[in-house]
Amino acid sequence: MGRRAGARAAPIRALAAIAYNPRVLARPKAWLHSGAAWLDRAAFSPASLPDDLISGIALAPMVAAGLILFRLPAVEMLLVALGTGVAGSLFTRFVWRHDIPRPQPSPLIAALVGVALVGPGSSLGISIAIAATAVILELLRARYIPAIRAQMGLLAFAGLALVSGGAPLVYVNPASHRSFFPDPIALWFAQPSLPGSYDAITLYVGNVAGPVFATSLFAVGIGIAWLAYARRLSFAVAIGFLVGAGFAIVAYHWDYVVHLDSGPTWFVAMLLADKRYLPPSWTLRPVLGFSAGLLSVALRVRGYGIEAAFLTAAGVQAVMAVLVVVLWAASFGSERMQRNRLLRQREANLRIVKT
Repeated sequence: MGRRAGARAAPIRALAAIAYNPRVLARPKAWLHSGAAWLDRAAFSPASLPDDLISGIALAPMVAAGLILFRLPAVEMLLVALGTGVAGSLFTRFVWRHDIPRPQPSPLIAALVGVALVGPGSSLGISIAIAATAVILELLRARYIPAIRAQMGLLAFAGLALVSGGAPLVYVNPASHRSFFPDPIALWFAQPSLPGSYDAITLYVGNVAGPVFATSLFAVGIGIAWLAYARRLSFAVAIGFLVGAGFAIVAYHWDYVVHLDSGPTWFVAMLLADKRYLPPSWTLRPVLGFSAGLLSVALRVRGYGIEAAFLTAAGVQAVMAVLVVVLWAASFGSERMQRNRLLRQREANLRIVKT
């Protein structure tokens, strides 16, 4: 009986020893201190946070709004983006960890941005293709030409939208759940004014057809405010975008509410105004913002819907990427010519010394 009682008490003693171990008791306190330190940095010094965490916090309210408005399609698309992005992050962690300079944008952010612009009525295969393309482009950029400053998720979305003939631009009305429903800009172009249900509050909340994680101007505004608080937002680009868009609206005598109360438009402006993807030249930034805002709105006169803003922003970043590649190639060629000239001069000097 004594042996049985001792055997039964042994697990209890082991659990008690673990429970009262100072190291075990210290772990929850360490976790609490670490969490409190992160919250303190986020609240009072957000610029000291990692760049990917800042971008993720900016995208969080938009993802939450998309999940609330579009539900199951948004959940499926979010899982696709997270799965593809995590796979790319693991690849860089274990395969190219010594080949990619740090810090570089995470493939997860690129996948989220690419999927955020897809319409919830599109097939899941389109989301998978865009997320995978965004991750591959981000990996190649970080590995071979890290000097390029471009959001690869935006470029992947624009490229596949053009190649597939607008397959990612299939929208759903979250109120009636009608598929193939046009976005507010396309509705405005089809008729002189929007329906009565599309008032300023509805457009602001985002309960309208559009991209799955970018219809809510309220959520996009929170993300823009967070980037500004974290000192990642270029006010020169943001103000230039607003001035360019306003100039086009005044020139065509359009309604300000219809064209500026748009979550997708300002989602694109947020991507363009992110300092992480901007050239270092301060004089170029307001010109870039004004041109992007002007084209994003002015192209609507040609029948383009909200996709005009997406393609304009992608075109601007693609042009900047091409310029970076050209300058890099010219610099590499100049260095190579100079190195060859020095080698020829060295060989000539050696021949003189031998003679």
